[in-house]
Formats: sequence, C-alpha cells, structure tokens
Amino acid sequence: MFVFILGREFRLSLAEIYSLFPGAVFSGANEQIALITNVSEKEVCARFAHMGGIIKVIKILDEVKDVPDFMTVAKNYLERVDRTNKVPFAVAGYGEKFDNFATGLRIKKFLKSCEDKSFRLVNKEPKNINSAVYKKEHLAESHTELNYVKIGKSSYMGITIAYQDVDAYAARDMDKTRDMGVGMLPPKLAQTLINLVGIQSNDHSAIYDPFCGLGTVLIEAAHMGYDTVYGSDLSSAMVVAANKSMGEFAIKNDIDLDGCIFESDASKIAATIPEKMNIKTTSIVSEWYLGDVLGAKTVAPDKITEQCRKLARIYDSMFRDLRTIGWRGTIILCFPFWDNRGKDVFFEDIIPIIDRYGFERKELLWENIPFRTTPHWSLLYRRPGQTVGREIYKLQLLPKGELGLKL
Repeated sequence: MFVFILGREFRLSLAEIYSLFPGAVFSGANEQIALITNVSEKEVCARFAHMGGIIKVIKILDEVKDVPDFMTVAKNYLERVDRTNKVPFAVAGYGEKFDNFATGLRIKKFLKSCEDKSFRLVNKEPKNINSAVYKKEHLAESHTELNYVKIGKSSYMGITIAYQDVDAYAARDMDKTRDMGVGMLPPKLAQTLINLVGIQSNDHSAIYDPFCGLGTVLIEAAHMGYDTVYGSDLSSAMVVAANKSMGEFAIKNDIDLDGCIFESDASKIAATIPEKMNIKTTSIVSEWYLGDVLGAKTVAPDKITEQCRKLARIYDSMFRDLRTIGWRGTIILCFPFWDNRGKDVFFEDIIPIIDRYGFERKELLWENIPFRTTPHWSLLYRRPGQTVGREIYKLQLLPKGELGLKL
C-alpha cells in the first residue's frame, strides 16, 4: 500500500497516476493524497523518478488508531533502524493537523531507553519539512521520515521512499538555451503531459512536439528514456535553440538520440512530417500556441473572442492534416483558457474542430473518481495569478468506420 502526495493541480496528479499504474487499485483519494494498492515498490520507485505531478511517495507500514498510536509505532520502527550512530528523523502529517515538532519531540523522548543509538529530530517547526531539507539531512538513506496519514476513517504510519528532486528539474531547465521573451513550459508539467500518453511500449515509442519552442518536452522525454524525439517550430530561431539544447543534453548525459528538430508550420503538418516518423507509434505531446499575451488589465470578452478565432484557423488546418495522413499515435495537447474577472472562459471553438476531423476526446480520470474533469473531459493547469491557463486534452483518431460519430 502506497500514498502519493499530490501536486497543486491534484486532478492532473491523479490522472498521471492513473495513466502510469493502470492495474492499481485506488483505495482512497482527496485533494492532497491518493492511497493505492496492487503495485510493487520497485514499480513505484522506478516510475516516480519521472512523475512531474507527484511530490513524494509514502510506503504504508502499519494501520494505526490515532496520533498517540502512530507515535508508538514510529518509536518501535526507529528502534529497529540499522544504524549505531545518531539517527536523523522527521515527522510529517497528512489528513489531520498536528504539531510535527511537538510530536517529534515526544517520539524522541520515548526513544531515550534505546541504548545502541541516539536520535536527532529534523523538524524545527510545527509543519512538514520540504524536499530540500529531506535531501540535506539524507533521510532517504535511513528511510526515517515518518508519516501519519489519515484518509477517510482510516489512519496509517508510513515511511517516505521517494521525494521529488526539485534541484534536478531546475538544473535541466537552466541548462537549456533560453530566451526570456518566450513563454516556457514548466519541466514538471512537461513530464506529466508525457506520462498521460501511458506506459512506454512499442505503441508509444517516440515523442513529437510540433510547437517545440526551446525544447522542454523533448528534453524531458529524453530524460525519461525515450530515445526517439521529434520537434518542429515555425520559428527558425527556436529550432536552432532547441537543437542546441538537445545536443548539449545528449552529450552531458551520454545518450544517443534518434529523430530530428526541424522548421515547420504546424498548420501544414502533412507536408513536413519526416518520412522516418512512424505516425502509428509516435505520440504528439505539445503546448501549442496559446495566443497573444493577455494580462489581468487587458483581458476582455472581445479580445478573447478574437484570440479564439485566430487559434481556430490554425488548429482547423492542423487537425485536417492529421486526419489526412491518418495520424494514429496518442495526442496530448494544451489549449488556452482565460480568467476574465474571476470567470473561466474556455476555447470552445476547438470542440467542433476535434469532432469534425474524427478525433475522440479520451477520459483522463476513471469513472468513479469524485473529482471530475471538465465537461470537455479535459484537465486544467494554471499557476496562481495567471490570466491564461492550459486546458489539457487526450485525443485519439477514431477508426474510419466511426468517423462522423459525435462524442
């Protein structure tokens, strides 16, 4: 049994888990955590390393009655830790508020009778530690971040077995050839989008980003183990920058990459697809053009309508081309939505375009999950304070016999 601590956009985090662990059983989920069974620790740790929407993973060791019972179980666990020197430990809590520092001090007091080792509490405040402290204190080496988890009527004690490495994300992001005049896709979101394709297999053997920009999706795909990546962009400067970044990434990480990055107008995609690209096994993962920059002071209904009309022309042409060449790979796309004075306005024009050219909108969350997607079966991502957010779709071309059917 494992607990996944979810990111800020928790629906997207849940969708990522659902996509990567199709055989998992969800025993409970809320806006902060997901409790899953029917997966192995080896499987969880291997996939977590490339999960952008999950903060950390907890392995459940025992079910407990309450916080005092948790402290007893935690004390017994620490006494069995295979170290003879001072043992660092931390206390974290989910689902029920308590003072982490005070709880940790009480556990430490219980441990005074332990003769072969001493203990040092890492918590300095009545809250959970962050990934930087977890890494600095080497808690992964001793598995001594102890978690109290309450979900529904059940409570558990577990240990942290994996924590998101924010330093590694920042390093890859800063290594790219950068142009601060261009909006950049967050690397963690790029990983999540790639994971929504599903588990890597012969059916998902390559990634193509037709709006590659500075190459974030391509770099994250290569980092995640894809050895064939394709990218294109209308801007020759972006193509040069992405090629440079990919080349430097490959050299730095000593990996061989197939594919190419080329200049292309995505609205005329059929004419520029490389012959070697397999349209049956290559997945499109992209943050497409989100329109002109609109801030809180400039956004207005008429400007949103203008953006929608402009974007619709681009996407109509591109989906027509994808239909023409019979694109069979999975498609994960970000379209814009806008915060207009506190009300979300969606790019509704894209729905008839998707339907017209025979693409099916796939559900990103399972049927009985209490946190539903939008009416479009999409999921949303928006940073606090942003006017323009991302609406994320998973699409698949319908078989010829089903063309014309409405979703």
